[in-house]
Amino acid sequence: MAAVPRAKARLSEALAQGQALKVDQLKRLFGEDGIEILKLGTSKWIPADQLLEWLYGDGQGARMLSHLEVPGGATPRGGGDSPGGKSARTEKDIEAWLFSEGFHEKFGMLMEMSKTDEALAEYRAMAKDLAEEFQDKVANPTAEAFIEQLCVEKILQGALFVGHVKTDLDSIAGAIGGACLWQGTATRAEMDLNGEIMYALKWAGLEPPPFFDDHPGAAKPDAAGKLLPVCLVDHNEDKQMVPSLRDAPDRKKRIIGLIDHHALAESMASEKPLFMDVRPWGSMSSIVTHAFIRGNRMIPKAIARILLAAILSDTLNLQSVTTTNADRFLVTVLCILGECDDPDELARKMFRAKTEWIVGLGAGAGSALFGNGCYEHFFVPGSNGHANRLGAYEMTRGDQKDFTANGWKVGIAVLEVTDTEPVLKVADELLMELRILKVEKGQLKNGQHDRRKELDFAYLFVVDVTQQLSYLLVAGGRELALAKSAFPEKPLREAKPGLKAPGNTIRAEETLMEVGGLVSRKAQFVPAFFAALNGGFSCHKEPNSTISEELAGIKEEDEVHAAIDALQKESFHDSVQVVRDYTRFREALDAS
Repeated sequence: MAAVPRAKARLSEALAQGQALKVDQLKRLFGEDGIEILKLGTSKWIPADQLLEWLYGDGQGARMLSHLEVPGGATPRGGGDSPGGKSARTEKDIEAWLFSEGFHEKFGMLMEMSKTDEALAEYRAMAKDLAEEFQDKVANPTAEAFIEQLCVEKILQGALFVGHVKTDLDSIAGAIGGACLWQGTATRAEMDLNGEIMYALKWAGLEPPPFFDDHPGAAKPDAAGKLLPVCLVDHNEDKQMVPSLRDAPDRKKRIIGLIDHHALAESMASEKPLFMDVRPWGSMSSIVTHAFIRGNRMIPKAIARILLAAILSDTLNLQSVTTTNADRFLVTVLCILGECDDPDELARKMFRAKTEWIVGLGAGAGSALFGNGCYEHFFVPGSNGHANRLGAYEMTRGDQKDFTANGWKVGIAVLEVTDTEPVLKVADELLMELRILKVEKGQLKNGQHDRRKELDFAYLFVVDVTQQLSYLLVAGGRELALAKSAFPEKPLREAKPGLKAPGNTIRAEETLMEVGGLVSRKAQFVPAFFAALNGGFSCHKEPNSTISEELAGIKEEDEVHAAIDALQKESFHDSVQVVRDYTRFREALDAS
């Protein structure tokens, strides 16, 4: 039976490549063992239900699943139909069924809609109408758009658009989008670009903009002896400006525009009036997208894609506390214009690329997971040794999904790295963010709160992709009880030396579980929790879903929840990451 894990891995790879699910192909992939395990006999085609059970089940579900039909599925390559006219299923078909209402009805497990899914569901029809109307108006601008083009766009024409140092995707996309709209030139503030930026640029089909100092007319006069005007994007503080501009004696004269979504710095000043578009939205790229639409300007597919990627990045796939309805709606519009069918998958791959670059490979080198499922490594010339820091807030939300089983709601975040040490160094902050995330999930778009939507459990799996080992961060007593039930006999220890436990429901030496060779959320983590929650799990507290409607809108009044409220209000984005002060929350946990 030792061949089983290898067989599963090879089968998953084959499914990902869209191969038909035929017995003879399985034999070529991994011999007779897989056929024996699947108990296919002489059948020509693999029953999708048995395949699902073999990939994701515990060996007992084949009999339970034998009477079910897996809906949907792509026609197998090479033509031909499976018995009964059913087509072979791809991995995506199986995943869709695994987290569908039908599966939930039969087995009590369901993947919750992501924030992006919710936005697409709410705004897709309106966004589709707008996109169609928008394309008509491009040829025949409205009076308002004509005024916008005449009175506003000319101001920035020919300017250099540049983002901030500690360069992120929003500052790059904003510069590219702004330069496209206002007929200027996009530049970047640093030579060093992280893995997320490189992944997004490749996905959009764009090249990195030139380094600001290297462009004629930026740091030095151009061939005509002139220095070009500048529009700042995604920043306005002196210390965030590209140094050659920040230190230039004529800086206040050269800066003619500012497009940003951050608070204005006290040092921000100009000698003459300048164009400003500063909005309290989750991404600067949302502002640029809005400007395209306002001016009836066509957004090319590549530009739509890079703006979409940037909004997803800056809002953590629409999960950040800084996300607004403007971001949600404009993501929906850009998905249509950029022809992106799965923004969740895009956000996940960008986050993985950024994480790999920052945590694993360091400055100057990078790694991005491209469409073929493989990491592609790259080197950015001229690296200055600086790498963006990935904060605990981002780590717990960048690749995070929610599931319900038997009334319980479980949040599972995954962080895939080549080196776990830098992650576990901030384990104390990660554990606090997991505690905060549970309550944060109850926040509604309209500003109200619904306790029934809060998570009962929140976990972060840190996956070492080199060693193929996982470590589970355990933030509280409920999480510990479920983790022990889902992963029995797995060893526990401190998440980091000298760690102080996050509250009184768990000891420091119970905050990290060594899960071992389980590395897949879909194929291993979710089924383990599913089996535990549907196998009679109970703890001292009932599921949040059982809270009455009358009480659901009344937030718990204690110092822990008051500290979370204060933390949410005081959190801000500093052009690189969400900044949090955990002091009050830590004290509240200690006193609870």
